[in-house]
Amino acid sequence: MILQDYRVLTRLPIPSLQCLDKRTLTPLAFNLARVSRLQQSSFGNQHLNANFTSATDTALRFRTYATTAVSRPKAHTGRTASAPRKKAPVAKATTSGTTSAAKKPAAKKSKTTSKTKPKPKTKGPGRAGTKAKSAKARKKPKAKAAPKKPKKVRTPEQKERLAIKALKAKLLDPPKQLATTAYQVLLAETSRAKPGSVPGLSKEASVRYHALNPTEREHYNHIANQNKATNESEYRKWIQAYSPVQIVASNSARQLLRRRTKGKRYPKLKDERLVTGHRSSYNIFFKERQLSGDFKGMKAPDAARLIGKEWREMGASQRKPYQQAAEEDMARYEQEVKAVYNRDVDHSVANAARAKAA
Repeated sequence: MILQDYRVLTRLPIPSLQCLDKRTLTPLAFNLARVSRLQQSSFGNQHLNANFTSATDTALRFRTYATTAVSRPKAHTGRTASAPRKKAPVAKATTSGTTSAAKKPAAKKSKTTSKTKPKPKTKGPGRAGTKAKSAKARKKPKAKAAPKKPKKVRTPEQKERLAIKALKAKLLDPPKQLATTAYQVLLAETSRAKPGSVPGLSKEASVRYHALNPTEREHYNHIANQNKATNESEYRKWIQAYSPVQIVASNSARQLLRRRTKGKRYPKLKDERLVTGHRSSYNIFFKERQLSGDFKGMKAPDAARLIGKEWREMGASQRKPYQQAAEEDMARYEQEVKAVYNRDVDHSVANAARAKAA
């Protein structure tokens, strides 16, 4: 570009170059005109190279502010502005197996893409230290163990009440029984008609019972017999609902309650399935002597004292039949206990009692 401008100025005559001034030319054109004048003069021919270099450097310094040069049409040559060259399209691969000869370089990522700024790291202990601190923070402080309460010492009365309560828990309540006598039937009828206190009702029922005629008495007796049959059938059904083992446990609890309580009745449950206890040789002898009739009209303690005296005076040969009968009864008892209760007989208690008696 600089050389083209220089060639144009060299064709101008010297008078025309002298008329040019800094006010009419750009700094670049002015320096080029100065170079042309020096070239045409005799003095300028000697220093052409040095001045041309100086003028060119000055022109380049003044051109540093300009934008990219664009080719302009030249009026004296008749050329038109050159159009920007187009890049040849890159041939695409025709098949999936073949690739293009010149691959396009991978497009660089623009620097203007938004990047998520990392969170500023806080100064402090490392990751291990923070993890340890967070673990300590998560751990809950251990609750202090409550002091153990001292065991309450129970009095003998309290222990007795607890034992009675445990025995009552083993009881089996049988179904309620209906009235089984004429008087009981009349009393129940009176209480349903006129509810009131028991003493007043029993007194009124007693007066009515003694005033009954034979027909009315027969009527109440018939109702009592029917109630008795109903009671037996209901009781039998209730007993069958439990196993013999449960009935035995209930009877044992009832026996202990009779000993520990006063004024309360705990009758023994009756069950035909229960095993009858075995008898000893003395029990067999006592029963035999009692049924003989020798002690008729005597009090039970007196009769028992005399029978015991006879047993002690008997010899070994006289006791032998009773001992054999006791052994047979023991064998029967063991078989029934095994069949009904599904367990063996414990002879430790009997052996201990026998050893004590000897």
